[in-house]
Amino acid sequence: MGLKHFLFENECVKGITAPTDYLYVKLLRMTLRVIATWPQREMGEKEPVYLNNFLKYFYLVVTIGCQFGSYLYLRAYNDELTMMEAGHNYLMIMMTFIDISRIISLTFSTEYRKICKEFFTKMHLFYFKNVSEYAMETHKRVHLLSHLFTLWLLFQMVFGVIFFNLIPMYYNYTAGRYKPGGTQNSTFEHSLYYKYPFDTLTEVKGYIVANIINWILSCLCVTWFCMCDLILSLMVFNIWGHLKMLTHTLHNFPRPSLETTITIDGGLTVTSAKYSEEESVQILDKLKECVNYHRRIVEFNSKVSDVFGPMLICYYLYHQTSGCLLLLECSQMTAPVLMRYLPLTIVCTQQLIQLSVIFELIGTESEKLPDAVYSVPWECMDTSNRKFVIFFLMNVKEPIAVKPLGIANVGVTTMAAILRTSLSYFTFLRSI
Repeated sequence: MGLKHFLFENECVKGITAPTDYLYVKLLRMTLRVIATWPQREMGEKEPVYLNNFLKYFYLVVTIGCQFGSYLYLRAYNDELTMMEAGHNYLMIMMTFIDISRIISLTFSTEYRKICKEFFTKMHLFYFKNVSEYAMETHKRVHLLSHLFTLWLLFQMVFGVIFFNLIPMYYNYTAGRYKPGGTQNSTFEHSLYYKYPFDTLTEVKGYIVANIINWILSCLCVTWFCMCDLILSLMVFNIWGHLKMLTHTLHNFPRPSLETTITIDGGLTVTSAKYSEEESVQILDKLKECVNYHRRIVEFNSKVSDVFGPMLICYYLYHQTSGCLLLLECSQMTAPVLMRYLPLTIVCTQQLIQLSVIFELIGTESEKLPDAVYSVPWECMDTSNRKFVIFFLMNVKEPIAVKPLGIANVGVTTMAAILRTSLSYFTFLRSI
């Protein structure tokens, strides 16, 4: 038994009655609740309304405060910071900007909560798995992919936060700054730098308070980054599964039950098949089902593009600007710098690549639809059904893709353009 069958059967024996009972959705729900972004009320769950509303506004105020604190720190120590130290602070400012954009566009968004409800109550492949054997197989495949991808992002979250905060603590330890009088000729290193009303660079008590705050803020930041990506990716995986099921249905369209053989001049025989009147009615119903299914997929994909569009625009702008800064930081090629920035560079680049590849799944699969529609036995249909096939073929000609704010399709092409531009900016900055 394969891994996907083992995972699926192992969870099904526990009385799974909805997608929210799956382990990976439970993990997603637990983490999104921490940042007040899980649609509890829409999912019919008991919601601590006052606590949830308080957290939403609290997180917005905190992230804006962090952005303002970073700006004040840069302004206060602008003359003392090297270009590399300033670059670190600019990176943190950009990450905080992404957090703010996700709080505004998702946490406070009613449309986001509506589309989450639609996904978990209507569009998840869980509700289509009993349509056919292929539908069940597709559901198992997407189930495994979703499960492993969730574990992978949680792994990134945990180890990303640990390494991001432990590395500056290790530098402080090796430099002897934790000893009495250890900061007489130097200052404490932090993972995040803000302008506090107390001294965090030379005073031990101030450093401890700031370090605890940095750990908390890092956990929240990585949760906004990874878990918002995760819920979007789960939707994309299921859209991809729907497209595969539709393509398979079209490729296995029923043929006429009766075929006649015609002999023409020269003794050549030709097999001719036509749907009977009763079969034509059934074929028309089958075509309508496929058209409605395709329309449903397109509508859901459009809603995903509209709801997550602002988040994706900000996210790709972040990768465009942060990529060259991270490369610039790593270009010093010293052990301390590489320990601190190389993992962050790899993770950020990997996040851009993995999200773009996931989006590409939809476009690649939807490009197969025109051939799949043309493969139906239209030559066996009557005139009215042939017209219906032509109408369907016109509808599927334009590939389905995630298009944030209707600007451009996101996928591997966009990713390659961002990476090329980041390398160009990096080369320019190195030259000056």
